[in-house]
Amino acid sequence: MLSKKNIYLALFIIFIAFASNAEACSGQNRYWVAADDGNEKLWHDNANWSCSSGGSGGASAPNSTNRVAIFNGGSTVDAKLGQNANKIKKLKIYNGYSGTINLNGKNLPSKQGFLVNDGTISVNGGLLQGWGWTTIQYGGEVNASGSGSRIKIGHNLSIKSGGTLTAPDGGNDRFIVRGGFNIHSGGTFNHNNGTVTLPTKWGNTSSGKPSARIYIEDGPGAGRDFYNLRKTGRKNIYLGNDIEIKNNLSIIGNGYIYAQDLGGTNYDITIGGNWYQNKNTSFQARSGKVIFNGSSAQTIDSRSNFNTLRIYNSDVSLTRAATVTGTLRIFSGATLDINGYNLTAGTLNNTGNLQLKGTETLTITTKDTDSGTITYDGSATGLKYGNTYYNLAINSPSGTMTLNADLDVNGSLTIANGTLNTGNNDISVAGNWTNSGSFVSGTGKVTFDGTSDIVTGGTGDTHDFYDVTLGGTSASQSINAIAIDNDFEITSSGTWYTNCLAMTVTGTTTTGSGSIATTLSPTVTFSPANSATGVAAGSNLTLTFNTAVRNTDDSALSDSNVDSLITLKETNSSGADIAFDATINSDKTMITINPDSDFSSLQSVYVAIGNTVENTCGTAISAASATFTAADTAAPTLTWSPANSATAVAVDSNITLTFNEAVRNIDDSALSDSNVDSLITLKATNSSGADIAFDATIDSDKEVITINPTSDFESEQVIYVAIGATVEDSSGNANTSSSITFTAIDSITPSLTFSPVNSATNVANDSNITITFSEAIRNTDDSALTDSNIDSLITLKETNSSGSDIAFDATIDSDKKIITINPDSDFSSEQVIYVAIGTTVEDDANNAISASSATFTAREIGVADTTAPTITFNPTNSATGVAKDSNITLTFSEAVRNINNTEITNSNVDSLITLKLTNSSGNDVPFDATIDSAKSVITINPSSDFSSEQIIYVAIGASVEDEYDNAISASSITFTAVDSVSPTLTFDPVDLENPVPVADNITITFNEAIRNTDNTALTSTNVDSLITLKEDNENGSDIAFNATIDSDKKVITINPDSNLSSEQTVYVAIGATVEDDTNNAITASSITFVAADSTAPNLDFTPADSATGIAVNSDITIAFDEAIRNIDNSSLTDSNVDSLITLKTTNSSGADIAFDAVIDNSKQLITIAPSSDFSSEQVVYVAIGATVEDDSDNAISASSITFTAADSTAPTVAFVPPDASNCVPISSNVSLTFSEAVRNPDDSAITDSNVGDLITLEYTSDNSPVAFTATIDSDKKVITINPDSDFVSGQVVNVAIESVEDSSDNAMSATSGTFCVVDSTPPVLTFNPSDSSTMVAEDTDVTLTFDEEIRLIDNSALNNTNVDSLITLKENDANGSDIAFDATIDSDNKVITLDLVSDLSSNQIVYVAIGATVEDSYNNAISAASATFTTGDSLPPTVVIEAVITASIATDSDITFTFSEAVRNLDDSELTNANVGSLITLKDTDANGTDLAFSATINSAKTVITIDPTSNFTSQQVVYAAIGATVEDYADNVIPASSKTFIAEYLATTLTNPLDEKDVIGLIESQIETAQRLIQHSSKPVLKRMEFLRRHNDQNNLSNQGIKLNFVNSTLTQMSNALNLPVFLNATADLFGNEWAVWSEGSITVGETDSTSASSLKEIKSSGITLGADKIVDQNQIYGVAIRIEDNDSDVGSSGTTLDTDSLSLSLYGTFPFSEKTYIDSTLGVGILETDLTRKHDSGTLTGTRKGEQVFGTLLYGAEFDNDVTFSPYGRIDAGYTKLKSYSDSGTVAAIKYNEQKIKAARASIGLLIDHEITTPEATYMPNARIEYGRDMVDASDAVLSYNVYPNTDYTFNIDREENDNFRIGFGTDILVEEGWILSADFEREQVESSSYENSINLGASFQPNPDTEYSFSIIGGSSSARQFGIDYDKSLSDDWTLNASLESSKSSNSGYNNTIGFSTRMSF
Repeated sequence: MLSKKNIYLALFIIFIAFASNAEACSGQNRYWVAADDGNEKLWHDNANWSCSSGGSGGASAPNSTNRVAIFNGGSTVDAKLGQNANKIKKLKIYNGYSGTINLNGKNLPSKQGFLVNDGTISVNGGLLQGWGWTTIQYGGEVNASGSGSRIKIGHNLSIKSGGTLTAPDGGNDRFIVRGGFNIHSGGTFNHNNGTVTLPTKWGNTSSGKPSARIYIEDGPGAGRDFYNLRKTGRKNIYLGNDIEIKNNLSIIGNGYIYAQDLGGTNYDITIGGNWYQNKNTSFQARSGKVIFNGSSAQTIDSRSNFNTLRIYNSDVSLTRAATVTGTLRIFSGATLDINGYNLTAGTLNNTGNLQLKGTETLTITTKDTDSGTITYDGSATGLKYGNTYYNLAINSPSGTMTLNADLDVNGSLTIANGTLNTGNNDISVAGNWTNSGSFVSGTGKVTFDGTSDIVTGGTGDTHDFYDVTLGGTSASQSINAIAIDNDFEITSSGTWYTNCLAMTVTGTTTTGSGSIATTLSPTVTFSPANSATGVAAGSNLTLTFNTAVRNTDDSALSDSNVDSLITLKETNSSGADIAFDATINSDKTMITINPDSDFSSLQSVYVAIGNTVENTCGTAISAASATFTAADTAAPTLTWSPANSATAVAVDSNITLTFNEAVRNIDDSALSDSNVDSLITLKATNSSGADIAFDATIDSDKEVITINPTSDFESEQVIYVAIGATVEDSSGNANTSSSITFTAIDSITPSLTFSPVNSATNVANDSNITITFSEAIRNTDDSALTDSNIDSLITLKETNSSGSDIAFDATIDSDKKIITINPDSDFSSEQVIYVAIGTTVEDDANNAISASSATFTAREIGVADTTAPTITFNPTNSATGVAKDSNITLTFSEAVRNINNTEITNSNVDSLITLKLTNSSGNDVPFDATIDSAKSVITINPSSDFSSEQIIYVAIGASVEDEYDNAISASSITFTAVDSVSPTLTFDPVDLENPVPVADNITITFNEAIRNTDNTALTSTNVDSLITLKEDNENGSDIAFNATIDSDKKVITINPDSNLSSEQTVYVAIGATVEDDTNNAITASSITFVAADSTAPNLDFTPADSATGIAVNSDITIAFDEAIRNIDNSSLTDSNVDSLITLKTTNSSGADIAFDAVIDNSKQLITIAPSSDFSSEQVVYVAIGATVEDDSDNAISASSITFTAADSTAPTVAFVPPDASNCVPISSNVSLTFSEAVRNPDDSAITDSNVGDLITLEYTSDNSPVAFTATIDSDKKVITINPDSDFVSGQVVNVAIESVEDSSDNAMSATSGTFCVVDSTPPVLTFNPSDSSTMVAEDTDVTLTFDEEIRLIDNSALNNTNVDSLITLKENDANGSDIAFDATIDSDNKVITLDLVSDLSSNQIVYVAIGATVEDSYNNAISAASATFTTGDSLPPTVVIEAVITASIATDSDITFTFSEAVRNLDDSELTNANVGSLITLKDTDANGTDLAFSATINSAKTVITIDPTSNFTSQQVVYAAIGATVEDYADNVIPASSKTFIAEYLATTLTNPLDEKDVIGLIESQIETAQRLIQHSSKPVLKRMEFLRRHNDQNNLSNQGIKLNFVNSTLTQMSNALNLPVFLNATADLFGNEWAVWSEGSITVGETDSTSASSLKEIKSSGITLGADKIVDQNQIYGVAIRIEDNDSDVGSSGTTLDTDSLSLSLYGTFPFSEKTYIDSTLGVGILETDLTRKHDSGTLTGTRKGEQVFGTLLYGAEFDNDVTFSPYGRIDAGYTKLKSYSDSGTVAAIKYNEQKIKAARASIGLLIDHEITTPEATYMPNARIEYGRDMVDASDAVLSYNVYPNTDYTFNIDREENDNFRIGFGTDILVEEGWILSADFEREQVESSSYENSINLGASFQPNPDTEYSFSIIGGSSSARQFGIDYDKSLSDDWTLNASLESSKSSNSGYNNTIGFSTRMSF
């Protein structure tokens, strides 16, 4: 037995061995090596990690001491975090890793960041945190979508080509990048929600600019834009390109965004949401633009200046004052509302709308008065923008804009709402005048000095003008009459058009050289204009009239009749018609023509209108037309020379690209010789070939590009040339990418071989000589070589070229490649023979051969040869620098053979050769050897190139001989391959290393000695020039250094002149500038690393230093820009943070202030909560010492601030009049002005409605109250008290106010003051008739009424005797004739009455005046006063017929006839409700239409008749309303007959609860029922199939094949074709073999669901087909798959509301034996739905499409008891889940949005299936029957819907959980006929309690007369209006080929009959 001591010793030895092994791996990289065994692999499992790539597992999981965690191709298995990972040094994913690292809600921290070149990191609710540089590229992906995912990057983020980053959703802390944010070309950044937060940590460069940047290389675009962007912290960041932010930009803290790169290039920011900025300098715009282009409301809260601000959105508003130092540009359709805040801008360029309140300060150096609109929506006196405008709009619902100077409007003036008061100033308008609000003319003049359309809005005090001048071309009245209270004048030659509307001028009318016309002759302006060119192909056309127009039959123009007025043709009036749809605007001034399709390129278009419309006065336009030309939309075409596939192209050819029109770059810049090269690709062979150098030029017309290759092409070289879609024509049409290939001409001279070869010996003396050419040859005159002319080309001599001729005869073979020379006699023994051919032949490309010759020695047969052949090796022995792709040749002095006398051939020559590495003992080198036809040269071709500097040994044994059996001696050589490997290098630090000590040197170590590429030696004096050392990257600032190289020339050491900066990114590189001693240059290489953090954390105090007015209950925060800890490295906690903080009064010597401090989880925010509130205006000192540091041990400097708490001083008040002041006028108001804003003591605001409760106003004499109204200003500092009437003169008034407080709750005590009042106001005089009155009765008296008693100014009393002398009464004016009168004064001495001696005349102007001749009892004399009035006229009343809106009315509208004055019947009798109806005509369509019943009433003023139709109009009904000349005013002026036509509309305001519509409820219920039904229909055939298989388990052929699928329903046909089902089914016999069976089942279903009190009756029609394949494992065990396609139609109610649902489902099924008698059937399926819905509504037809998804399953437990008849009882559970997606229908105002709805359904059933088999000689019958009871449970979510026009009003249809009893009965049979028929039919009825039922009939048949032939037919129900019948015939012609023929007939109510005969063949593999 082992002793305990020995056991401990053994354990200790094992531990030491383990530790030694672990230590051997310690500090090394970790490689993921998880085995792919199907199990989940966890990160922290050591079995998944190794110290080497692909090595054995068991190394510890990576941590911060290991170098790097590496995922590569060694294992591509997914990794999952089961717990938070230890902080690792770095994560690298590259070299073929294709798996996913799933964080699984856990944290993965990496000290040096992440390199993701391959695979995927799925953050999946976890935290991915890296402190170093993170790079994603080459197909790598980081996906942080999903709930709770976070990414924190402590350095730069780079997304490079092929990389994808999907950003997290959620708040500001979900995605944090503390360095630069870089998206390079080809990188993808998906940011569809959430926020990128940039708390930048880098400092500035030496130039003071930021070193971190946002760089989007390709600029804004999909996959490159931000959603929300948030910049925080103290450090800055700059832009490297334009950026776009789809939602909000927030800039928090002192660090700024710098909109300029380090080179000075400015960039733009485009933002779709809000701009928020909390520091004045946190945005440096430089010269960049900020663009607001959102689609919903945007706000701007910027404390920094913008340089250029562009507004594209219609709703952008300021939330604080803004400054634009450059240009503010508001684009057409855009609005900038400055919301009352101040705006400063250098230049305003406005084609949109600038909206002002009128009270702000507006400072714009250069204003835009030539375009755009300025809108005022407040109240003010004086216009802040100035007094010159283009368009001016007043839109102040309850405000008034009052002019304080003359106004000039160069465009149109619109009073949309509120009031414009001239303040008695003049207005000039060059454009239109529209008044929908109020206009107070005063005594101001309005001058129309252009071409104006004038809509006054009516007449009266808020619409009339005082003076009007026409100084322009024309003015035209529209819609309303015009009233001018004083003078009208035309100062130009222009024309005033009344357009048949009233024009009343009270004063003088002066037309001068102008005129007043009844009508403005209508004219039309075409857009595009006549002869216009370059018109966009998709343009609409407009015809704009200068006045409203109608049809010439006086009927209104509408969208339905305007088409007939327009001619639109190609080219001219004779051209082909162009289809279009035309509409007309509500003002009837513009027709818009929308062509059905775009114009073709450069198409000439003719548009015309005849004299078919007129103005309201009946003046028709003149026929007019225009012709214009559509834009060039055709891309340039090009012609290549040489053409594509050309051959025999001259090697020195240029290449030309000829365009059919001039071209330019796609950025619109001109093409030139200097930039055209970049457009062209020129390569060898194809697009992947090597580049061919060239120079390209373009001609002056910019149509021909000429490519001049730098050198000639090679012989027969294939050339690829291409141009991308990189040029365009002048219309911006880009070319299509194009490329060609062509082949250069053959330029290589044919080569030739003599046989015997040159210097050959022992040539048989009877030998022929052959000259073999490498290609066919001909004579150099291009004639063919023949046996008759070949002799002349050959020289055959003795010895040499000077020898005697040898006679011969020569021939040439048919291929013209071999010349055979046959000497006339044998050569003599040892004779030397010379044979030659001159430059006399050539190939078919005219390449002539060079003259060639050979000499050989003949030997007479029989004469002995005893000399062995000699060998010459190439390369030679000991050769060096041999090319690594060289072949080796062994050349023999004569022909050789094997020593066994057999021939050496290419197939046996390999065995003769030895080829090895190094020497004869080295490893074999694979090769292939050949021997030439002369058997004298062996060529050895190694299988692969030699390695660099490899020693090669080659040998041949004594294994060959000449033909005289002279064997060679064994021979060998060695040679050395050239050195071809470039030196390798290693950087220290390594690439992306972080952190690197700031004092470290950098080394570059090479694996061999190096030198300069010019072969000179490297020294420490010249090595500096090879090195690049920069900040950030290759474009950064240089870092000074000194470099040295060691004596071995292998190590370069770079010593920076000074330490690196804290966290500085350093770029170091060396170019391809050094080489080894065999001229192998290195590849240029670079790295980037990050210096260690040596910067202490920055901190921000809140409140800021020196802040004032800080709430006394404020907390104090200290925010750090990075996490901190105690300087002893311990963690900061809430329990120890207090000790770090000093909080005192006044300063560091003040008294301590008690507090409690806490620190947040990120360790970046300390919150200090004082134990009690500060005292009023207390100075507070807060400090923190140098007591905390970051995780790099950088301690902060001690810091402190002071701030001042809010005040506690109560407000003071000053009274006006002041207390005990001198007496003030009795009409004075009283004001109370506070020293600061005040509120009620309960903190509620003081408003105009409650301020009176605080005030007491009374007389001190008797304390009687004075009634008043009080208001308070918007600043809550001034209360104004306005007495309801003047004070009593001589009284002392007491004014008092209750206690109020300031915003700091400092209450002011109640206080009061007194003042005295005195009357200093003269009496107020009122004339009756009033000044400017009209329609005054001719017998009127005139009264002058004073508001107080009067007397003569000499203090004497007035009486009836002396009063006459005070009055002037004249005609017209003060200079007119006297009018006789008698005056009296009443007993109160307040009313003077003038009794005219005779009545005034009609329309007489009367002037009445009184001088300053009377006074009140306080000696206040009146001012002289006068009035002018006009007696009544004889004009008849006017009538306006109106309803809801001008041109249309609601379907339930009343119609009103509004008269300008009271009216009565023509017999002077009163109009009453009883008789007014007889005056009115109300008809359908027009005056000839059907009468519409109505009741009519008239108001008590007899000015408005109201028609109430008995029933509502129908939607779009045309209604005609009229009144004849049947009423008059009370002056007997009869109205003219009047009429108007309206179009009835179903308005949104008439919509009711949609759930009150039974069809809507029916639609909702029907969708739920359809979802259940489709699940049942998908499950039933599968269950029945399993029943069928159990009935037929002894059959061999269980397939039901030959089904042809072709549905009338297009959707089902598309789904069928997409799945290729017909081919699939018709090939099943070959597809599945004998083990599988294929089956199908079609079904037609009809039924209905009864109506209820809330829902309509629902009729159901359904047709579908199920296709399946299954395999029987044994007698009772089956598994299979089925697909079902179904169309379900439901008719809801009787109005035409329908659902058409197409479904596709996939089911897996199986039946498994449970015991001998029992079994389990199960199914599991999924499905998709698409429903087309049609809903009928009073407003019209609405349609929509809804999609859905389903999951369902069935579990059945059954048994079979087989005793002749089979009884199969069973129990079944069915379950299904359906999600119906949200959707909206459309079509009318009643369109409804339906929210997403979820339906859960289940059914528990028990049943009995009975089947039996009856066999007869003719057939086998298998009848079956079923009875089943089920309990349905349906639980659907409530249906929530809302009208599209009222999206915020939801209606909820509560759907209760339903439980219904369900009964199912069915019967059917299968018939197996011996001749090969299988027939099946069954009927089923399913009854749900007593409310609904379904009947189903299923039919199927197939016929297989023999194994090779099959017939089938099918009956398929489509939609309710379609049926289909089909027959198929299949014939197997062989094992592989099958013939198919089919006949198909279908009937559709839409398309009639359709018969199809098809033939096809197929081959099975």
